[in-house]
Amino acid sequence: MDIITVENVSKVYPLYDKTIDRLKETLSITKKSYHRDFYALNDVSFNIGAGETIGIIGTNGSGKSTILKIITGVLTPTEGNVTVNGKISALLELGAGFNMDYTGMENLYMNGTMMGYSKEEMEEKIPAILDFADIGEFVHQPVKTYSSGMFVRLAFALAINVEPEILIVDEALAVGDAFFQAKCFSKLEEIRNAGTTILFVSHDIVSVKQLCKRAIWIEKGLVRMDGDSNEVCEQYLSMQIEENNRMKSELVKGLHLENNAKTIKEKDKIVVRKLDYTSMKNVTATDAADMLSFYIRDEKGDDVNVLRPNKKYTFGIIAEFKESVENALFGFEMENAKGVKLFSINNFLSNSVMSLAEKGKIYEVKFDIRLPKVCNGEYLISPCIAAGEQNNHIVHVRLHNAIMINVDNSEGYNLSIFDLDAKTTLIERDRKSIKFYE
Repeated sequence: MDIITVENVSKVYPLYDKTIDRLKETLSITKKSYHRDFYALNDVSFNIGAGETIGIIGTNGSGKSTILKIITGVLTPTEGNVTVNGKISALLELGAGFNMDYTGMENLYMNGTMMGYSKEEMEEKIPAILDFADIGEFVHQPVKTYSSGMFVRLAFALAINVEPEILIVDEALAVGDAFFQAKCFSKLEEIRNAGTTILFVSHDIVSVKQLCKRAIWIEKGLVRMDGDSNEVCEQYLSMQIEENNRMKSELVKGLHLENNAKTIKEKDKIVVRKLDYTSMKNVTATDAADMLSFYIRDEKGDDVNVLRPNKKYTFGIIAEFKESVENALFGFEMENAKGVKLFSINNFLSNSVMSLAEKGKIYEVKFDIRLPKVCNGEYLISPCIAAGEQNNHIVHVRLHNAIMINVDNSEGYNLSIFDLDAKTTLIERDRKSIKFYE
């Protein structure tokens, strides 16, 4: 059953070059137009089923907040229809739904009334709201005196404790500190598992992957992609990389790093699997380089896809350059199934700068590492070839989550992403030997 249906929704705003043009248009006897139409949303359609958790992503100004405001009834669409079958609790931009001159407590009762709750029903919910918000006596002060962090604490605590059938969160959690964000995500997972429908708008792609199974990418008012959150997020990241390449191409061209690693000429034969990424979904590629192979080998030189902690492995990239590339970067990153990045490595970070990769030549770059105590499970590897330095580079080839490996940590406790080696010392002390300070 669909709880939200968005059908062919458009939102159009008139844009005027001059302030006086608005008045001219209003007073025009011939109904002459002095504006041009801006489509914040253009024929947007999608359905959301009850109990789904949907991430909505896109660049600034793409229409994400506009569609949420239309769903919540804050805005009316220019064209199209939206049907909502459930009680909505929305946490949009800071200030929405709150009276700045009222105290926090007065705002809680006012918002509860707007949601259809009686004073007695709100009194039952207030303790849970205040406990989650944890802003103390400030709840009795006007909210205009609150910091942004205190404000979002109270707003979020209200939104999740009024038993909504649909919860909408629009980037508000970015305001809170790390402790509060962790608390919020834990609560979101709890209410998601309880069957609440959640619409989650965020620029934090890792959070979208972690919380949502499905994502909708809205770009320039259009639905660019709708589907599995991992696939949608990777396509979105590819677009961002391409945009970053355009912005930084001139900066990188003017960058000249000193070569600090000697290239070894090797004529011995090597047998590797040929990479064919023409059919891969999530690929960023220019015409400058071709990634011929990516391999993972154990100490015996055998190809492996099951890795064990504390064992040594060689990760290798073989690339052919179609153009000469200054300051060539080779590397890869490893993340878990929820999109949490475990580590990244490249030759710049390992202090092995290659100042020039020459056109027509083939290079092999090897990284010899000892795998940390990583938790059991499946992991995704994204190999990459770029140009520049760590914080200023363009991407020539990136195979997003192209290789899946398994980590067999049967000897570990697997309580977290990493297990740590630690020297443990047990000491018995007399109370008098301990001096405390406050």
